[in-house]
Amino acid sequence: MAQPRLHLIIPETPGPHAVRCFVAACEAGDVASALAPGGLVSLLTPAAHEHGVALLSLDEKHAQNCDGIEVAARADYDHARKLLGPDKIIGALCGTSRHMAMDLAEAGADYIAFHQARVLPHDEPIVAWWAGLFEVPCIAADPVGPEGVAALLTQQPDFIRPPESIWTSPEEARRIVTELMQAISATTP
Repeated sequence: MAQPRLHLIIPETPGPHAVRCFVAACEAGDVASALAPGGLVSLLTPAAHEHGVALLSLDEKHAQNCDGIEVAARADYDHARKLLGPDKIIGALCGTSRHMAMDLAEAGADYIAFHQARVLPHDEPIVAWWAGLFEVPCIAADPVGPEGVAALLTQQPDFIRPPESIWTSPEEARRIVTELMQAISATTP
């Protein structure tokens, strides 16, 4: 099993603070991608390029100026693909919907993001279901800290999302991401 990489979801926060926390997280761990509010895209772009992070926007107005966008419906995917063309990343947040995930993956989504909650207690975890059947990369979209990594990694997500507390300060981002990376390394061969 390959070691999963990190996917950051940046909250609405003052730009300079967001950039400092983002850089600290990137320096501390293997950050593959980040989803940002449109207003922060231009501020985060230089740091994203410097650290080799795919920067995605939450809105189409700013998606032309970064690596892509995340959508949550088939119609939004079709519109975004038409608007952005074949070279931009278009990911899909599918919640816990297997049908939506299959539909969007078939349409060409570059990744599928799931909430890890089980719809019914006896259900197979959705991330594990996806990882076992499909090749389109999967993001475990609910935040997970170092203490929850071992359980999540049994489901084989391609990307995991660190806890929201990484946006408290650059020091906290560095500490949490370092601990998260150590927990990932200790759990994956």
